[in-house]
Amino acid sequence: MDQDLVASLLASAFEQSSTAQWLCDSQGLILKSNQAMIDWLATDSSRLTETTLSSWLPDVLPAHLSQMSNRTVRSLTLFLPDDKTTPVKATFQPIKADSTRHFWVSLLPATDTRDPDLPLQTLFDSSQDSIAYSLLDGTILLANPAFLSMLDRSVMDVIGHNYREFTPENFVSLEESRIREQLLSNNVSEVYDKRFLRPDGTPVDMSIRLAMVRDDQGEPLGVWSVSRDVSMRNQLIESLANSERRFRSLFRTSMDAIGLWTPDHQLQFANNAYLTMTGYTQSELSQLTFHEMTPPGWEDIDTEIAQQVEERGYSDVFEKELLHRDGTIIPVSIRATAVRDRDGSISGSWVIIRDIRAYKRVLNALEHSQNMLEQTNRMARVGGWEYNAQTYQFTLTDESFRILAIPRTFNTSLTNIQKLFSEESQQQLFEQIGHTLDGGLASDLEIPLDGFEPPRWLRITAQPAIDSQGVTYVVGAVQDITEFKNRQQSLEQDRDEFQRMAFHDSLTQLPNRLLLEDRFRQLNFQANRSNGRVAVIVIDLDDFKDINDRHGHPAGDALLRAIASRLTQTVRQSDTVARLGGDEFIILAALDDAEEASLVASKVHQQLQKPIAWDGTQLHCSCSLGVALYPEQGDDFSTLYQAADLAMYKAKTTGKNRMEVSDQ
Repeated sequence: MDQDLVASLLASAFEQSSTAQWLCDSQGLILKSNQAMIDWLATDSSRLTETTLSSWLPDVLPAHLSQMSNRTVRSLTLFLPDDKTTPVKATFQPIKADSTRHFWVSLLPATDTRDPDLPLQTLFDSSQDSIAYSLLDGTILLANPAFLSMLDRSVMDVIGHNYREFTPENFVSLEESRIREQLLSNNVSEVYDKRFLRPDGTPVDMSIRLAMVRDDQGEPLGVWSVSRDVSMRNQLIESLANSERRFRSLFRTSMDAIGLWTPDHQLQFANNAYLTMTGYTQSELSQLTFHEMTPPGWEDIDTEIAQQVEERGYSDVFEKELLHRDGTIIPVSIRATAVRDRDGSISGSWVIIRDIRAYKRVLNALEHSQNMLEQTNRMARVGGWEYNAQTYQFTLTDESFRILAIPRTFNTSLTNIQKLFSEESQQQLFEQIGHTLDGGLASDLEIPLDGFEPPRWLRITAQPAIDSQGVTYVVGAVQDITEFKNRQQSLEQDRDEFQRMAFHDSLTQLPNRLLLEDRFRQLNFQANRSNGRVAVIVIDLDDFKDINDRHGHPAGDALLRAIASRLTQTVRQSDTVARLGGDEFIILAALDDAEEASLVASKVHQQLQKPIAWDGTQLHCSCSLGVALYPEQGDDFSTLYQAADLAMYKAKTTGKNRMEVSDQ
């Protein structure tokens, strides 16, 4: 087809399209906008022409465009500068005109129903799991917000980059050997633990699974990865392990006979007390049914126990008799509790049996055990409670009274208990009990007690239960978690302090180079939008070594802190003062025009001429300044810093105590 005709058809489609579109060059310069784009942005065509994509999509820089393949169509979810709440979907389609590469850039609201991938995109974007898609060489093409949040990186810092940049070497070796073999043979990997790295080096431990994507011919195209934070899982595993250890210890050492019986009355487990009480070995007991160990006449009691376990999950305490291996009849008290599987079906019953021939001895042991339990509850700050929906009344354990800071004579009605909490917490407590009663679901709530300063935090759990008459009530626990909350707050404060130390100079508390470069990127962005300037001013103290030698390092440190304070007070609040080490300081200043740079530098130079008092002595220390301007001397921080540093060096070698503006 004639090339002019093709160009004419493309131009017509571009102008008539209802989708907002740009045509831009390989550096992101907008060459043309269609009417749909002009209408959407509510601006005129002159404002759109000859501007850059980064003016409208700040996350898209020329360097990002250069990473895109000539044949790759890429879609990204971004934000326009004036609307950070409504995401847009930007599609980049490379095209070639002669030997020059251009891009069609199409914009749609991220929720536009014209997008056929909207349902999957919504699921992808809203997933709490971290999801990414990469090529076989590891280049990441897609990443959802959870993945970006996990890495603490922007979309353009991840898309087009290789996953190896964010992965420790030992995990890369694992994935390129065993995991790759699993993908090639099975198309999916095992679930394995992996560590990612954030920009500051902070490790993020995740549980991850990979899935291979193949084309119609079965050839590998890329890999989907789904990652999930494992910190809560590890805590749960540790908690379950502790619970298992406590249970096994209780099971082995209990003075009561404890056994697990199946629904067909076969014994699965029995503790030592069970064996001692009955005189049988474990293997002998496994061959007997529960009925074979019971003398005649107790069938009604066995039936009642089974019925109560079936109806409400546990039985009352009953008295009955058991047969010892030698034929002796043993009077016992017995109670059973249901064991349920994942579906809620009863898969067995725990039975606790007590020999009441030694009632007094067992009673004393029980009282001792009760005291130990109460002491354990006190140490753990855990109390129990029940709520009767018929009487609107709570029943509390002793520890619950202590935790709630109320006397045992306190009227424990729902109305009175609610008064112990703020209005907001009252509503939460009321809703928790209501959901448990009506929905039959366990619940968990963390709320503060009212009237305590500092706050006293409680964790309240609830679950439904059914009595012998089939009436549902609520049982639960209350735990004092104030200490846990305080430790959590302390850890958060430690984290904030660590971040502050990572980005600030320890002596002067000024920003260090890491934070300085981030501030420069912000000022750079503002300058591009307003056609302004950014000044980089390097300051070096001329006589700092002499002061250190004459007065000692304490004087030098005091001088540096005083210089930092004076610089901060001299510049505007929007400017940044940083210390890079030694006696070198840097100022970043946003300017309307280039002439302002000399005025700012002169003001700083004048303020630093004044002496600084220390320990009864006046410290005099002149300074040399070098100034460089964005964009005249460079478009990145390193280039501008080098230019300003050379200018400062020139000022120092031509007499000191003066200012020099870079002419590079």
